[in-house]
Amino acid sequence: MSSLAFLTPDAAPDTALARSPLEGRARMAGASVEPRAGWNVAVSYAVGAQRERERLTHTVAFADRSQLTKLELQAEPQTLAAVIAAASGDGVVLAPGMAVRAVGAWWCPVTPSRALVLADSDADGGERIRRAVAAAATNASSLVSAIDVTSGLAALTLAGPGCGELLARFCAIDVRLPVTPVCGFRPGSVARTPGYLLREREDRLLVLVGWALGEYLWEVVADAAEHLGGGPVGADALQENADA
Repeated sequence: MSSLAFLTPDAAPDTALARSPLEGRARMAGASVEPRAGWNVAVSYAVGAQRERERLTHTVAFADRSQLTKLELQAEPQTLAAVIAAASGDGVVLAPGMAVRAVGAWWCPVTPSRALVLADSDADGGERIRRAVAAAATNASSLVSAIDVTSGLAALTLAGPGCGELLARFCAIDVRLPVTPVCGFRPGSVARTPGYLLREREDRLLVLVGWALGEYLWEVVADAAEHLGGGPVGADALQENADA
């Protein structure tokens, strides 16, 4: 049995674009916005590509990632583990505090009976993960709640050599590598509001908070980044840095 109403949304016009709660702040900071995979995405900033690269490699940068597909799964622990193993295609097994990267998504344990799936929204990645989760949940032996919370969580990536110091300016989660290694996932207080933190790479942290607090998170992060000589970067620079 499963609760999968989120997988059959009403059809929307092809011209309808989803908007991040951070879009307004990004535009004010000089962002150029383009439609990508159904979203308005900040792809670059007026400071120029070279300055964005310097932030990513020498100081610190932050980028809006609210367009990530985000699915919350809840089930009895044994059932949840079976659904994740099937939906991931790689037989993913989650351990407390450690996310797993598989098939273009992060599979993140929140509690033994609850998990968060963060999927790339480009190239139909999000829709592919939705279908995989739906199929696995339909075949589960007991009730599975699978809810799309994409528009419930705003997301920012903190990147660059100063990402840990930037986080420390507004969050008490310990991201020293022995405590939060690569793939470490920590629910906790982010800028004094409930949220999540995922270490995607040694020099890259993903933070998520409630959608309505997105602008507040931007303001807090932007102020802290400025004091560290950093600032926002667009999706293009972030992807280039990831591919390097």
